[in-house]
This record gives sequence, structure tokens and C-alpha cells, in this order.
Amino acid sequence: MNKMTALNRVLVHTAVFLMVEVLVQGDTQVGCVFGGSCVLPCRFQPNSDTILHWNKINGKNVQVHSYYDDQDQLGHQDPLYKGRTSLFHDQISGGNASLRLARVNLQDQGRYLCYASTSQNNQETFVILAARGELKS
Repeated sequence: MNKMTALNRVLVHTAVFLMVEVLVQGDTQVGCVFGGSCVLPCRFQPNSDTILHWNKINGKNVQVHSYYDDQDQLGHQDPLYKGRTSLFHDQISGGNASLRLARVNLQDQGRYLCYASTSQNNQETFVILAARGELKS
């Protein structure tokens, strides 16, 4: 076996190990098509005074979408997500904090945190977005 083949095997084994470790931690993986829309799932125990924050975790927290006081709060939203995110407002009271992301691009790939806070508890859900292919017209 040459050095390149041995190196490739090590890289593949490392990638598989890391993928298994991520899944063990409870992250949800979502495949999204470039240029299309995608839903990042998040459920929480509903109660009063719901606060929702979606952040992209990439060494720093990038604010993707926020909701509190019964409305979207996008004043601090990162410009990369402006006009591309939405929640299912009619389903928030039932515990659905899923995020719809439109016009998916390469920069959207990565790990996202859904943080849901109510008067009774706080919950965190991690979602990994992987972009693939292109939208066929």
C-alpha cells in the first residue's frame, strides 16, 4: 500500500468517526438543495412567553433568526440571512420552532443551534445543514 492510499484510509476513518460522534450527540442532519428552500427542524415544550433564537455556530454565533414578544425580531439578524428566513408562526404555540431557509447557498452549510426558552424551561437543538446538488429547472 502506498502512502497516499494509507492517508486516504486514515482520512475516511476519521471522517466516519467524526460523523458517528456528531450523531451520538443528538445533532439532526438535514440535506438541502442549492438554490432551494429547506426546513431546519426544531421542537420544544410550549408555554407562555416563548423566546426563539436560531444561530449558526461556526467559531462564533451568527444570528440567523429571533422571535420574542409574539413577533419576529430581526434587528440583529446577520445580513447573509436577510429576507431568507421564516418561522411557522401558526405552529409556534404547539411547540414547532422549525426554521425555513430560502435560496440555500454554500455559505449556509454548517451547524445551527435552535434555542427555545419559555417561562418553564430552556431547550437547545442542534441541526447540521449540508447543501448538495443544484435545483433543476
